[in-house]
This record gives sequence, structure tokens and C-alpha cells, in this order.
Amino acid sequence: MKNEIVSLSLSTDSIIAIIGIVVTVLIPVIGGIYKIVTSTKKYELTENYRKELLQWYTSVVEIMIRIIHSMESQEFFSDEFQPQKMEMLSRLSALTEIGRFYFPNVIKGDYFGHDKPSAYQGYRDICLEFLVYFYNTALKSVDDSNVSVLWKQERNFTALMFDVIEPRKRNRDYSKHLGLTIPKGQAIEDFIYENPKNINVFRS
Repeated sequence: MKNEIVSLSLSTDSIIAIIGIVVTVLIPVIGGIYKIVTSTKKYELTENYRKELLQWYTSVVEIMIRIIHSMESQEFFSDEFQPQKMEMLSRLSALTEIGRFYFPNVIKGDYFGHDKPSAYQGYRDICLEFLVYFYNTALKSVDDSNVSVLWKQERNFTALMFDVIEPRKRNRDYSKHLGLTIPKGQAIEDFIYENPKNINVFRS
């Protein structure tokens, strides 16, 4: 009877020891899995945000370029084009309002605009400031003298969005998480240096 008790006791101790070993082994494994899952989830959320922001940017910049090109061709100022002109400007205005949800007003703590609705309190973000300035300039233009100004606004807007979306980092994330091989960036000098005959691509 005593031997059975000792045997049972040893068996219980062994089980406890085994459980301890298993737990010790599983903790870092579970931690590693959690880290991978968390990293993947973070990547998915970041990429979804980038895609959403890039979709908004695409809609905005397409309107901006259409307006500029129609000005350069003088079409923007013709009577027949007025309905399309107003449609483009209205679309740009609406996209600017939507942009408030990506670039909310800057609150500096000086209560500027505190009596306005919440979306309009504070100072307009510079990203949207470019769009408002572009809209007002296009609306008031009677000839193509403001085209260079509009190009500046478009380029500054694009540069800001470039910094927010971070396409270079996005490519690195694609390579890391999706196993894709991202082509190495080349300037025209690199392209020609690689093969001098490539210069013919740019000759008529």
C-alpha cells in the first residue's frame, strides 16, 4: 500500500514537471506566434489605410490635372465648357470636404474657430489648404495666366501625399510580407549606363 502511494506521488510529481517543461517551451512559441499575428494585423491595417488614402488622392489629382489641361487648351474658358467646368469644381470641392476626415483641422489650443461645428474648428490642414487655394484660383481664372500657379499647388499636394503614403516603405513592406521582389529604382542615367543603346528609346 505504501509503495502504491509513493508510486502515485512520483507519478504526480512527474506530471507536474512535464507540464512545467511544456509550458516553458510553449511560452516563447506562443509569444512568437502572437508577434507574427500582431505584425501581420498591423501591416493589414496600414495597407488598408494607404489604399483608402491613395484612392482619395487619385480622385483629387485627376480633377486637378483635368482642370489644368483644359485651361492650357483654353477649353476651360469657352461657354460650351461651363457645365463641365462647374462639375469639375464641384467635385473638387466635395473631395476637399471628404479630405477633412483624413486631414482634420489643426487645433493649436487658442480656441480659433471654437464657435464653429467640430469639423471646422481650428486651422485648416495644409494638405487641404492646397486644394482650397487651387479651387479658388481656378474659379476666378479668366485666362491661362494662373496655370503655373495651379501646377505648383498640384505638385505640393502630391509631394505631401507622397510623404504620407510613403511608397518606398510600402514597397519594402510588400517585399517583406508578400515575398515579392521589388525592382530596383533606376534614374535615366542608370538606364543608359546599363546599356548605352538604351538612349535610342528617347530618340524619335
